[in-house]
Amino acid sequence: MGMSSTAKLGMAVGALALTILFLDTFGGYFLDGPLGPIPGGRMEGTVERNPNPDWSVAGDVIELEIRPEMPWSLSVWNVIDGGELYVPSAMGARRRWVKVALEDPRVRVRVDGKIYERRLVKVEDEALRTRLAKLLSERYGSGGDESTWFFHLTPR
Repeated sequence: MGMSSTAKLGMAVGALALTILFLDTFGGYFLDGPLGPIPGGRMEGTVERNPNPDWSVAGDVIELEIRPEMPWSLSVWNVIDGGELYVPSAMGARRRWVKVALEDPRVRVRVDGKIYERRLVKVEDEALRTRLAKLLSERYGSGGDESTWFFHLTPR
C-alpha cells in the first residue's frame, strides 16, 4: 500500500520544519550573513573604513552582525535620521539578539554590499525615540510602539 496524500504532506511539512530549525540553529556556522529571516554567521567582505558613510543607500532591510567572538548575523529594518543609521527592535526587552548585542555592543553592518564596523548604542532620548518611531511607521507602515527599542549605529 502506498502512503496517503495526508501522510506525504505531513512528512513534507515535518522535513521543512526540521530544515528551518536546523538553519536557525546552525546556519551561523556556514552562511555568509543571514538568509532572509534565517540568521547567519560572519559576514564576508571588505570592511569599509569611512566613519560617516552615506546611509541613504540602505535598503529596507540591512544585515547586522553581533557577537564578534562567535558571529551571528540577522536581517533588520532601519531608519535614517539626520544622516545617522538606526535599527529598531520590536519588543526590544524580550529579543534574544538585543540582549546579546548589549553585552558586547561591537557590531558590523552590511549596507549595499559594504561592511562597516559600528557600535550599537541604545536610544534613551524620548524625543529622538518618538521621531524614529514616526520614521519607522512612515517607511514600513507599522512599528514604533512603546515596546520598540531603537539603536544608533555609531562609529567604533
